[in-house]
Amino acid sequence: MSQWLLNTSLFEQAWAHVCFGKANWWWSQQLCLFTVGAWTIFLSIEGRRHHIKLIWAYMLLGQFVAISVASNLFYLALVLTPRPPSPSSSYGMTSLRAPVALWLPVLLSLGTVATSPSPPSTPSFQTSSSCTPSSYFRSCLKTLYIVVFGAALVLHARATGQAAGDPPISVRDLALKAWDVLHSHPAQSSIGWDVIWTSISFVVWLVLHPELQPRVLPTSSTTKGRFLTAMYLLMATPLLSVGVLAPHVFWTT
Repeated sequence: MSQWLLNTSLFEQAWAHVCFGKANWWWSQQLCLFTVGAWTIFLSIEGRRHHIKLIWAYMLLGQFVAISVASNLFYLALVLTPRPPSPSSSYGMTSLRAPVALWLPVLLSLGTVATSPSPPSTPSFQTSSSCTPSSYFRSCLKTLYIVVFGAALVLHARATGQAAGDPPISVRDLALKAWDVLHSHPAQSSIGWDVIWTSISFVVWLVLHPELQPRVLPTSSTTKGRFLTAMYLLMATPLLSVGVLAPHVFWTT
């Protein structure tokens, strides 16, 4: 078995298929953007707030099995753990802020997705006397989500434009092209359906937790507003991709 794994080009061929080809990469980059962006931040912050052990195991599981499997198991872990108190009541600034150890891997990983990595400038986390722990945490984390959202939006728009071709094809033809590519190779089907199930799981998680839904409507706190926000999520996710929508949701929550 070890000799077969060493000499076979199966894995190289699989990765080449999901990365080369504009429509192929259109599928793959959605999962990459979600994994290295919003989900990495969500996993780190919420895992610590809920005192979930072995947070790294969920990311490792996502690499070995599927991100959709790992994310659903993490959602389940959040449901089964006590809801954390308000950040300002029991957490210090050091434990709640988005540290350099989180900023740097996320930004570097986004750089690799963009195929032109460059070391990002690391923001300073020095405190001031007028900054409370809770407001400092929110501002730092919000800034990181905004950066991830902007980068993901640009990269997804670029991949979509490349997949559409020059001159661009219609939305219907693009959807048919994406569907054909989804079933063009077992490796492509694996990562493509992982994108789909990850997106569905994310939307379902938000629908079941109205307090996490983005405040996109003035009446989001009402039952009608929550329903409309849920409809917005269901329509926006296929268009923007979960890699773009997730940081937007967490930023506006």
